[in-house]
Amino acid sequence: MDKRQDLGGHAYTFIWTDIGENDDRAFNRWYNTEHMRERVLNIPGYVSGRRFISLSTGPKYFALYRVNDSKVFDSEAYLDLQRHPDESSRYFIPRFQNVHKIFATQVASLGEGEGVFLALVPLVKSFPKELEQSLTDLIVQKLTLVQDSFNLVASQFIQTDWRIVKNVTANFLRKTDIYFHGALMLESVDEDSLNEALVLLEDLLSGSLAPYVHTPAVSRFQQILSFHPNI
Repeated sequence: MDKRQDLGGHAYTFIWTDIGENDDRAFNRWYNTEHMRERVLNIPGYVSGRRFISLSTGPKYFALYRVNDSKVFDSEAYLDLQRHPDESSRYFIPRFQNVHKIFATQVASLGEGEGVFLALVPLVKSFPKELEQSLTDLIVQKLTLVQDSFNLVASQFIQTDWRIVKNVTANFLRKTDIYFHGALMLESVDEDSLNEALVLLEDLLSGSLAPYVHTPAVSRFQQILSFHPNI
C-alpha cells in the first residue's frame, strides 16, 4: 500500500447551502466569527473547519469540518451545542436554503495537504452490499492514479454514518436538509490541475458510479477561510 494512503481514520461533516440575498453579509460575518469558531475551537476532537465558495452550479457556500473520529458527534459538547443554540444561530440556521449535508467516516485518504481548490463528487445512493467492496476498491485505485498523475494535495472517499445522522438531527433547527450517502473530495493548489484530474475521473463517474452520483456529478469550490485549533 502507498504510504500516503490511509484507510479509515477521521470523520467529516459538511454543509452546502444558500442564504437569502438580504442576509448574505450578516450570514458571512456570523459564520466566520461565531458559528465555525465555536465548533472548531470549543468542541474537543475537531481537527479543522474550512469554508469555500462555489465556482459552479449548486448552493453558494460549502463548509467542511474534520474531526478525530465519529465519536465527536456523540459527545456531550457537540450535542449540547445542538440542543441549546444561541440567539444568532436561532436566527440564521432556519434561513439556510437548499441545504445538503453529510456526517461521514473516512474510507480512504491520500495525501496530507489542503488545497485552495476543492472538487466534490456527492453520492446520492448507497452501494449495494454485493458491490460495495468492488466499487470501493475501484474508487481507491482511481483516486491513487489521479493523485499520482496530477500532484493533488489530497483525495478523500467518505461514506455516511446513518447512525450519527439519526442521533444528531433530532435536535436540529431545520428538518428539511438533504443528506448525501457519501462523497469523493479532491483538493489542489491550482484550478487547472484539479480540472485535469477530474477528466481522468470521467470514465468512473459516467461508468461504474453513474447510478450513484449527484447531478451535476462534480461541483467545484474555492477556499475562503480555515480554522485549525491545534496550530
